Amino acid sequence: MTRNIRQNLLTPFEELRWDLWLAATAIGLVIFGVVMVYSASVATKSPNRFLFGQIGWSVLGLAAMAILQRVDYHRYAQPAFVYGFLAVCVALLLVVFLFPRVNGAHRWIVFRSLGISGQPSELAKLAMILFLGWFLSDRERFKEIDNFWATIAPGLVVLGVLAALILKQPDLGTTLMLGVIFVAMLFAAGVPMKHLYSMAPVAIGAGVLMILKVAWRLDRVKVFLDPESDPLGKGYQPLQSLIAVGSGGINGQGFGLGKQKLSFLPAPQSDYIFAVISEELGLTGGITLVLVIGFLLWRGLRAAHHAPDKLGNLLAVGITTAIVTQAFFNMSVALNLLPSKGITLPLVSAGGTSLFVTLAAIGILLNVSGQGRSIAE
Repeated sequence: MTRNIRQNLLTPFEELRWDLWLAATAIGLVIFGVVMVYSASVATKSPNRFLFGQIGWSVLGLAAMAILQRVDYHRYAQPAFVYGFLAVCVALLLVVFLFPRVNGAHRWIVFRSLGISGQPSELAKLAMILFLGWFLSDRERFKEIDNFWATIAPGLVVLGVLAALILKQPDLGTTLMLGVIFVAMLFAAGVPMKHLYSMAPVAIGAGVLMILKVAWRLDRVKVFLDPESDPLGKGYQPLQSLIAVGSGGINGQGFGLGKQKLSFLPAPQSDYIFAVISEELGLTGGITLVLVIGFLLWRGLRAAHHAPDKLGNLLAVGITTAIVTQAFFNMSVALNLLPSKGITLPLVSAGGTSLFVTLAAIGILLNVSGQGRSIAE
């Protein structure tokens, strides 16, 4: 029985090799994240809770990464698995509305008595990647990748359902992430550019409408353009973040010596952790982190390029896009290059669900990379 499981589920060890550079980068970011979360949360009521929570989720996430690295990614290309995963995600995205709001939004499933909470929208990103990986590779196999109604329309339906539920929470940042993943994977699949161009006006129009119809989103855009117009109100967050980044200078104030995290900077351990990093480690630390994210991007795209088939290529593109784009959004918000979105920095920020799902996705990416390398060699 064990032998059958090995043959049917796991990629044989002798045929699969770790992408040690990719694995080491992920593990290094996780360790760095644990240290910075502890530093950023010292002014909170219970910094040890953030520290031990981050350590616990890191251990669980790294275990998931190690396990999924061994699971043959072709196992995910099953309609029952893909649609089952999507159904679970939709159910969880509906269940969140049964729980009280946290910070004005229905984003979390919270069991306070157990001290456990989860954010189903993080799972939705992985579900979208797995669905598109299977569906688009299947459409290519049947030579229908250029057929709008057979390929793009069903994908838009899935995107629309997930996006509508996440927007209802409300969470525009994750919705935008789903859109970026969708476009990137369509492009990687070889969908004709005319189809992508035709969707652009609709996407832009929908984005503008979602901003104009919601007053607080419009306020965020106005503050983004001129944060000093309301320094003690709506412009407080971006200004405090810029103060933190600017006060870091070239080499930083020193680890643990940042001042803005002392009740000035909002959510320093999650949404604005890059500002804490920049203040304590300076421009040097910030640029180093950007370079590490860039290195992860290279390894992910390398895995996509060397993937043995279209499914592996699309999964690698989707996972890499999700991680790197989210990192770009988070750092851009800290630098006031984008309006505030409430998106965490992958592998670094506090946030159990995000950390666990990201490491699990990297496990899938490692499997794709491992199979590609073994074939090439």
